[in-house]
Amino acid sequence: MDDEVADEVAARAVPVDAFGLASWRPALRGVRVLGVGAAAYGARELLEMGRRIVEYAVDELGVRVLVLGASEAGATGLDAAARGISSPSDAVAALGGWEYDTREMVGLVSWLRDRNEMVDPSDRVRVVGADPVRAARSVKVLGAYLRDAAPELLPPARDGLGELLDREPDERPLKAPLRDGVVALHGELVAAEARLVAETSPSRYAEALDHAWILARAAEVAAAPRGRAFPTAAEAEQLDDTSAPVLRARLVADAVSRAADGAAGTPAVLFWGHDDLVRVADPTTAGRHLRAALGDAYYVVGGWFAEGSASAVRRKLLRPARPRPSSHRLPVLAGTAEADLRRALGDTEDQLVDLRGARGGLADWAASPTTMRRIGSVVDSGQLRERIPVVPVREYDAVAFVPRVHPAWIR
Repeated sequence: MDDEVADEVAARAVPVDAFGLASWRPALRGVRVLGVGAAAYGARELLEMGRRIVEYAVDELGVRVLVLGASEAGATGLDAAARGISSPSDAVAALGGWEYDTREMVGLVSWLRDRNEMVDPSDRVRVVGADPVRAARSVKVLGAYLRDAAPELLPPARDGLGELLDREPDERPLKAPLRDGVVALHGELVAAEARLVAETSPSRYAEALDHAWILARAAEVAAAPRGRAFPTAAEAEQLDDTSAPVLRARLVADAVSRAADGAAGTPAVLFWGHDDLVRVADPTTAGRHLRAALGDAYYVVGGWFAEGSASAVRRKLLRPARPRPSSHRLPVLAGTAEADLRRALGDTEDQLVDLRGARGGLADWAASPTTMRRIGSVVDSGQLRERIPVVPVREYDAVAFVPRVHPAWIR
């Protein structure tokens, strides 16, 4: 990036605060789903920046649905906590996995609860999960309902539900008969609607039906062929639509679209997750499917950082079933897009740069091949230093840049 382009970037950047984001607001005209990503799970400043964008979207843009790239089943507990029914701390812990079990996430859910307590019920913010994995909460809720109201429906699905109770996303595929038993439950509940509503209540039946729908999706992903772990972009393009990575991404996108269907506002929904979910890239990213469905009504902000430390699980040949993350030092990678942005923006504050409406040298830079760094939940030493090819404007509509990050407060 030369000096002229760096000056253009600096002129177009806005601080990630209420005043700066207000000047960015016109870029969101016509947007139905606003995606906000983070290039690492366990980075405190990326979580804090994401929360500021969430708060701005709720307070100033009128967003009333927050979709997280977290467990679909577990997030039903987050929604209950945001409505004051349960503890934010307990609800976050019940999501499963360490990626969202942070003090920063507890703080966000607590903020939503406090806000929801002060407004009319019709103006409350809902929390929805999109990822059809870690379905323990749905297994427990639906199982309790069926034991009370329709115990005859449980035997064909019992073994499948047991498999989903404590299942991690990268485990061996679920056997097809077990999948089919779980998937069939949703249809059985629909067929018995009149009787079940009469014997329980409309609200209890609706809750059970929602959990059956979540479990059907989780079973489909759990049974799908795995393919190679961590495929390259070229390999991902060759994956079959029925493979687990592509199916999971498509179902995440479907959940986001479903949440947006009944929501008002521009944008109607804020979708917050890892960059590998929200960005518009290969078929294993939900952003690819959202862009295909919504076109320019899907707007995605990448959360990038230049250097610091972040948390991730170190990949090992043999590892415990529930590994704990450790901190990893991440020095500046020269010649990357993040290094360019740090040169242009300095290292004093978080800033957002809109790429969709860029002109001149900035547009040329955003449309040119470069590299960047993304850190997943599981890494090896090579990935910590890896430079991932990217053409910024093809995958992102804006970049929210953090100069330096520190490990998130994982509980």
